[in-house]
Amino acid sequence: MSAAATDPASERPYSWIILTVSTISLSLGFGAGGVVSVLMKPLEEEFGWLRADISMAFTAYSIGAALGGLFWGALSDRIGAKPVALIGTIGMSASLAALKWQSALWQLDLLFFLIAAVGFACLFTPLTALTGLWFNARKGLAIGIATAGGAFGQGIVPYLGRFLITELGWRDAMLTLGALFLAILLPLMFLLRPAPAAAGPAGQTAPPDGNLWNLPLRVTLPWLGIAALFCCVCMTAPQVHLIPLGIDLGCSPQDAAGLLLTVMVTAVFGRLFFGWLADRIGGLSAYFLASLAQTSVVFFFTQTKSIAMLYQLSVLFGFGFAGVMTCLLICAREAAPIRRSAFAMSAVATVGWIGMGLGSYQAGYFYDISANYRLAFANATAAGVINLLIVAALFWYRRERSLPRHRAVTPTP
Repeated sequence: MSAAATDPASERPYSWIILTVSTISLSLGFGAGGVVSVLMKPLEEEFGWLRADISMAFTAYSIGAALGGLFWGALSDRIGAKPVALIGTIGMSASLAALKWQSALWQLDLLFFLIAAVGFACLFTPLTALTGLWFNARKGLAIGIATAGGAFGQGIVPYLGRFLITELGWRDAMLTLGALFLAILLPLMFLLRPAPAAAGPAGQTAPPDGNLWNLPLRVTLPWLGIAALFCCVCMTAPQVHLIPLGIDLGCSPQDAAGLLLTVMVTAVFGRLFFGWLADRIGGLSAYFLASLAQTSVVFFFTQTKSIAMLYQLSVLFGFGFAGVMTCLLICAREAAPIRRSAFAMSAVATVGWIGMGLGSYQAGYFYDISANYRLAFANATAAGVINLLIVAALFWYRRERSLPRHRAVTPTP
């Protein structure tokens, strides 16, 4: 690989503006889903709702991201990312602000569905795919940076939301968040431009209808989707329920929000690392390592009452969990033809969002029937192990399909 190909300066200058817009947009979009975690205690106290019922709002958000992602991802392949992202900016900001007036569970679920379906879904895969198309030598690192913004947002937006709830009450806090989202995102959308002709990474070429894995997309895409389903069940128990878990263990609400902030700040560095690693060892290998790190930590959140230990686990989990979504998107990008990259990324993300919805709900459900999170986090760990087995099987399949090219032909005597 030439020095020019690996030098960040070799990328087009405007690619860094596209990356900045994508990073900020994903930061706010991912953070909007995390608002469920800081609303859990206020809504439980005001309305007497069960945590499983409140957790359904995140499930609705996940379903909205899943269904919307397929539609908007495919549409952005046809009409470009900018008009889709403008729709998402307005939809997400308005739906978030409208939480101020909700007073029933169905309204809560509907609004979080809309936050994702006509908001975040319009930003996630279209902007991630656009970022990948603007970069040549460092696609993995670029996607890692963009998704690192998502990790940061999952920490900072709930933390800001918790602060606003303390100062303003939860209704005015949601209205304020919606207004802030619109003020930040709307000007950025006008900086988006279509990508110039895309080139593959140095040393790797793929024809317009081919892919870097040289395997049929109809085979690899479902495989990646099933892995994403179980992986996201694993990650969501801590992601959605870490704040109420911390409060149950004696943290103040703000300190408990700090646990999630710690996860997400660490995740910024994890996503940068795994994006960099994917450029060197491939997306699937990096995804396996990230999944292994995530799965190894989840259950231990329920095995301590030490606040210091919870913060240490938050750091370890954040670093591992961070690389999972980044590397999944890189895998989908590697496995798909360029012309179908946004669709492939949205399809994998769609199944992942379904897994996140299931993971969130099962954690709330098993808490309600057992009054603790041990079984819920054990289920999440088991899902992580299944994900690792699926990825190992995909490794085997890729190796078996590539072996004939490397075997020497033995002459017949």
